[in-house]
Amino acid sequence: MQRPSDSTSRIAPGVRTFLAQEIAAAEGREVSFVATVDRDGNVTGARTVARGTVDRVLALNGVAGPGEMLLHNHPGGHLAPSGADLNVAAQLHDNGVGFGIISNDATRLYVVVEVPRPRTFARLDALGVVEDLGEHGRVARALGAFEDRQGQRDMCAHLVDAYNDGGVLLLEAGTGVGKSFAYLVPALAWARANGERTVVSTNTINLQEQLVGKDLPFLKQALGDQDWSPSFALLKGWRNYLCLARLHQAVGAQRTLLEPDKFDELTSIASWAGRTQDGTLGDLPAPPSPEVWDEVSAESDLCPRIRCEHFDRCFFFRARRVAAQADVVVVNHHLLAADLGVRKATDNWQEAAVLPPYQRLVLDEAHHLEDVAASHLGQQVSSRGVRRLLGRFERNGRGLAPTLMRELMASDDLLARASLDLMRERMLPGLADARRASEQMFQRLHLLVAEIPGGQRRLDDEFREDPVWKDGLTRELEAVLIALKTLRDVVETVTDRLEQGEHTDRRMRLLLELRAVLNRLESVSETLDRTLRPAAGGEPVVRWIERTGRQGNEVTLSAVPLDLAPVLRELLFDKCRTVALTSATLAAGGDFGFIESRLGLSGADSPVTTRESFPSPFDYPNQCLFGIPNDLPDPREDEASHLDALVQVVTDVAYASDGGMFVLFTSHRALKQAASALRISTGGRWPLLVQGEAQRDQLLRRFREAGNAILLGTDSFWEGVDV
Repeated sequence: MQRPSDSTSRIAPGVRTFLAQEIAAAEGREVSFVATVDRDGNVTGARTVARGTVDRVLALNGVAGPGEMLLHNHPGGHLAPSGADLNVAAQLHDNGVGFGIISNDATRLYVVVEVPRPRTFARLDALGVVEDLGEHGRVARALGAFEDRQGQRDMCAHLVDAYNDGGVLLLEAGTGVGKSFAYLVPALAWARANGERTVVSTNTINLQEQLVGKDLPFLKQALGDQDWSPSFALLKGWRNYLCLARLHQAVGAQRTLLEPDKFDELTSIASWAGRTQDGTLGDLPAPPSPEVWDEVSAESDLCPRIRCEHFDRCFFFRARRVAAQADVVVVNHHLLAADLGVRKATDNWQEAAVLPPYQRLVLDEAHHLEDVAASHLGQQVSSRGVRRLLGRFERNGRGLAPTLMRELMASDDLLARASLDLMRERMLPGLADARRASEQMFQRLHLLVAEIPGGQRRLDDEFREDPVWKDGLTRELEAVLIALKTLRDVVETVTDRLEQGEHTDRRMRLLLELRAVLNRLESVSETLDRTLRPAAGGEPVVRWIERTGRQGNEVTLSAVPLDLAPVLRELLFDKCRTVALTSATLAAGGDFGFIESRLGLSGADSPVTTRESFPSPFDYPNQCLFGIPNDLPDPREDEASHLDALVQVVTDVAYASDGGMFVLFTSHRALKQAASALRISTGGRWPLLVQGEAQRDQLLRRFREAGNAILLGTDSFWEGVDV
């Protein structure tokens, strides 16, 4: 291999003569060429595309296609690339184009970036991979028993074809098919053959924990050997991880940051931080209060990354380092959507963003994808969110503002005293105005949906003329926006002043936190405007207001793009080589047309290569009894009587089945009321496990171990639960 700066043999003699003549004709100025190269990287042809000055020439975008090389000369004879050259080379490489620099006589060539060559993949043996799930396969041997699931093997075969040839698959698999093994076995086989990762995205935490805590460890044992051991990782969003730097700050400032009744909770988290392995919310023995976790969780806009003194021990970045080396990375749809948003904003499809780069994707529980994408690609603001955001500033004499003020009181420099005065005279009054105005506005909005069945109202163009504006919404919305702007102005002034003067590490971290809250206040203002009184023009959106919260006493405003199909097609399905969408509920009457239209997979140019349904192997007629009580009082008319009747039904069934029950609710309020009543009616005969009293994985583990427990849960227990 010739050295890059001494590679004349890489240019064919006739081409070398042509290049030198063109540069001479331009009197030695810079000239840009597009060159053709053979498989060994030798320049076999060239054409002139631009002429410039003695020190620069246009690097025209799009003149060179994949497999070609853009060349230009350096008249001074020094072929080392400039900073501009390196930037151009990086952009060209992303488009499959090489980049090189030649001398005026074309006798020397410096190749900055070789022409990217399409990667070749080793094809999987479909029969061999599917056999791993057969009667004599490695999975059956590791299980010690075999249960024939033809649908599982058929689904696996379709996945193998998609890994080999690419494409998008729609695979509906009924309960009991064993779809997780059907897609994990091909994913691991592909990783072994080609060293390429697969991202598996789910909707529920329960399924994530099953994949990482049960299925993948088992397959690692069953499929691995002395030459290869598969690796896997679970990635969660920023706020799921404890931030050691924020924890240290919160412990040091707890008396001004948190209410006294939260001190023990913070101390407990600090103790847990020293023994936890992953540092995630799900590993905590008991769920923390939102106020405490807000002060110690990892946040992307608060993180100094590698400059942080805790970077080497950081739970968040440790998880990402593990994921970067994993064969299978398990995430949820929210994290996947966040990754797509970052990649779209940065036009980055090759390097790590929120997730490591990937070309193979499995979407389990795929029927939730559209709703999750809408929540991330749209905008949303809630009364609870604004209240918590303002509470970060100050709540009952605690919060960021009182903590910073105490820090400034201990300082004797002029900037600190001036900033302290500004916070007393403008920030705290502005905060009170924002809190009062937002509460009034959200109360009025709550009245709009309080009596609507379902608690949801579409905000169409006619909403501009609704009497609610004259009744006070105009005044209240303006008051909120003005108060939030006042807060932003004060925070900007204070942070700008303090960053110029003497500062401690604690003060700088407090300023960083204040700036983060400032950015979120700006987002609140934009979302309020976009949902309540959007400007004319722009992309079509759907806007609505709805009752939310466990008691139905909160309000959420939302605005999402009217049609997500082209967005998902562009950002997701056109970027990956293999995408498999699977769920127990993808088709409608055997037809996949509806979900295809919603996700951008319909039309003559549809990338879908496979549409299959695999029925459940369960014998429902003989193994399932389905009953609907028709004598329960309507909860909308008599809530108390409905609760009494519900508790009686659950108690009767518990005695009939000797426990071993899931009791699933659609509201947390009903769950708590039923839990209190069931503790009395069952008399402690069976273990009663209640969502919210322990982490989900702990409840499921105790449910499996007990054998006869009664578990009460809401939406997160409706899907993806393996017991």
